[in-house]
Amino acid sequence: MSIECKVKQLIEENFEEIVAIRRDIHMHPDLSEHEERTMNKISEYLTAWGIPHRTMVGGHGVVAVVEGKAPSAGPRKYEAVGIRGDIDALPILEEVDVPFKSVNEGVMHACGHDMHAAMLLGSAKILKTLENEFSGAVKFIFQPAEETVGGADQMIQDGCMNDPDVGAMIAFHVTANQPTGVIEMRRGKMNAATCDLILDVEGLACHGAHPDLGVDAIVAASQIVTALQSIPSRNLAPTDAGIITVGQFHAGSKDNIVAGVAKLSGTIRALDPKIMELLKSRIRTIAEGTAAAYGATAHLTLIDGYPALINSDYMFDEMDALAQRLFGKDMVSYMPDPSLGADDFAFFTQACDGIYMNVGVNPGNRPHPQKAHNEFFDPDEEGMKNGIMMEVIGSLELLKK
Repeated sequence: MSIECKVKQLIEENFEEIVAIRRDIHMHPDLSEHEERTMNKISEYLTAWGIPHRTMVGGHGVVAVVEGKAPSAGPRKYEAVGIRGDIDALPILEEVDVPFKSVNEGVMHACGHDMHAAMLLGSAKILKTLENEFSGAVKFIFQPAEETVGGADQMIQDGCMNDPDVGAMIAFHVTANQPTGVIEMRRGKMNAATCDLILDVEGLACHGAHPDLGVDAIVAASQIVTALQSIPSRNLAPTDAGIITVGQFHAGSKDNIVAGVAKLSGTIRALDPKIMELLKSRIRTIAEGTAAAYGATAHLTLIDGYPALINSDYMFDEMDALAQRLFGKDMVSYMPDPSLGADDFAFFTQACDGIYMNVGVNPGNRPHPQKAHNEFFDPDEEGMKNGIMMEVIGSLELLKK
């Protein structure tokens, strides 16, 4: 029996348990940085299957390892391959009417991280079963805080890539943009780098009947917001991607008072580090110059977030060929454009060769439109089968090279 057939059979044999794991995690979601229960449940399964692991990595992360016991055929490109699955939920009140609906009021796995964790546990159990058939090591990285502070970076700093050293990383995200089981990929740039923008505009408060005696922070800040929108359209080439979004604007305390302070915040997105630096420089120049033109002062703070997520060409070629071999060309889709969304898997792709892929979970028969981060998100569990297949066979293929 080929390894592909054996893995497919193992997925079918274990799928009922994998679904039960997913539903348990879905029913008891943990918010970012509070993933204690999820971490402990993952540890319980790994312990029951005899898979060594450690908890509390980079917060509430878990790192497990399956060491292959087959004799080595010689030097390999990678001594260890890692697979990442994020585990945190979102502050959303679930509206999906299922028996395993969230019991934590206002918290929901609306982004599929329950599936990511379940797929990764399934892959770990299957690779443990196959440990006598490969050499090298596979690490399973259950990552917290993807939705907030970037748990990937924290786990890397806490040594999740070491002992044994991981040379290649795989990650999957479920997507409602593709039919169930379709593998979606992109070569090169896939997700944007982020930077938080915090801007305080300081004017001078006065009576609304005498605006000439003060400096209106609302007027100055409004002009800044408008002027910032000219940066992508007039400072970037039409083929370069860059976004400046002001998402919050707070000012004023009473109808008849000219506001002395306005507070703004937003996000900057770019696919290229040079573009990000240009955006940041122009924002500072425009904010400070526009505020000064109105007699106000701008205090700008820029906080770098996630780096751009750039898939390795080598990893793309390997996983593309594998997906076509396993499922056929019709079940492989390619993103025509990168997303200006962000994912902290980018920290892993900075640290080693890596590829981030999507697996479709939209059966096409749900009563509500299927969108991530939506209270009606109800992904098709069958999609996990192809995700697990790619994680397991992908790891084994990379360890052969």
